[in-house]
Amino acid sequence: MTAKQKRLKQSLIKQVHTSKKWQNYYKENDEDYRDKLEAHFGKRSSKELNIEHLIALVKWLNYNLPELPVIKDRSGEATQRQITAIHGLWKRYARDKSDKALRAFVAKITGNTYLHLDKLAKKDAQKVILALKNSLKEV
Repeated sequence: MTAKQKRLKQSLIKQVHTSKKWQNYYKENDEDYRDKLEAHFGKRSSKELNIEHLIALVKWLNYNLPELPVIKDRSGEATQRQITAIHGLWKRYARDKSDKALRAFVAKITGNTYLHLDKLAKKDAQKVILALKNSLKEV
């Protein structure tokens, strides 16, 4: 982050804490504020937000946006390409090709239970792909 971006971010954080909604409600209801940040941005503090998120938050807190947008960081989630690869490898590897069996395999490999593969963490997807490729080599 450049010095100019750091100054902008600090300015936006100050604007958050001097905004109308913050002064009228969230200053006294900190937990509601943190829950709102987590629901919309996946963070619990304005210091963790990037500049884009802070701009949206400031606009909403000053009544310039009717709704606070949901802008979560998806960088930790599996990509569509990884999910497609898992399904393709599973179809080639598994005897029981059901989604239930695939979820059980994912839970066994990762130690985490997922209801849907689109919620799979990127690092867990990598583990599953590697395990499936290794299983195909053994066959």
